[in-house]
Amino acid sequence: MYILGIETATRAASVAVIFDGKILAETLRESPQSFSETLMPQVEDIIKASGAYKKIDAVAISIGPGSFTGLRIGLATAKALAYAWQIKIIGVPTLLAMSYNFPNAKVLPLIDAQKNRAYCQLFANSIALTDAEVKPIDEAVAEVGRLDGEIFLCGDVLHKIKIPLPQNVKIAPPNLKMPRASSVALCGADLLAAGKLDNVMNLEPLYIRRSEAEELWEKRHGLISAK
Repeated sequence: MYILGIETATRAASVAVIFDGKILAETLRESPQSFSETLMPQVEDIIKASGAYKKIDAVAISIGPGSFTGLRIGLATAKALAYAWQIKIIGVPTLLAMSYNFPNAKVLPLIDAQKNRAYCQLFANSIALTDAEVKPIDEAVAEVGRLDGEIFLCGDVLHKIKIPLPQNVKIAPPNLKMPRASSVALCGADLLAAGKLDNVMNLEPLYIRRSEAEELWEKRHGLISAK
């Protein structure tokens, strides 16, 4: 099965095509332009490079948590492709997909949630050990430092860690730090094999928290505390 993977949860857009568990082509591009301008050309290029033109059976899309704008653009693109090509669509939690970069290890993915916080979730061998949640970055790192065994950190906020790393905590190598579309596609293939299939009409991003705009609106209207 040919699966197109799309990842737009962070500042870099990644697109990949896999076939029966083999990565045929992948690209990661950080661009000053909006994903709305660059993502479709990136998809077209990677499909041509993979030789999968008119062969795509499903699209696996990273649904978050992550950048609200990036997730919306990525999901809208995946939905448009799934609808136009009449293929399957699988929503893949971003943190779970990141754990696929470390299939035989413990890993704590950290995705920017603003205000020195991160979306985080602990995995071992790509099996979730905790729920996805938002925590202060240093608090999340300190917590896994109290656990047994080596734990890798990956994500887009590693440069914001202020505390000394605990002895059992390691920074992921550069090629594995960020979410990858190939991991999204591989995870999507496993989810599909397990019977998970999403509806193109009602698949939604996994935000975990409200956007800054929504929080500001609620503060202005007295619905939540301004502290």
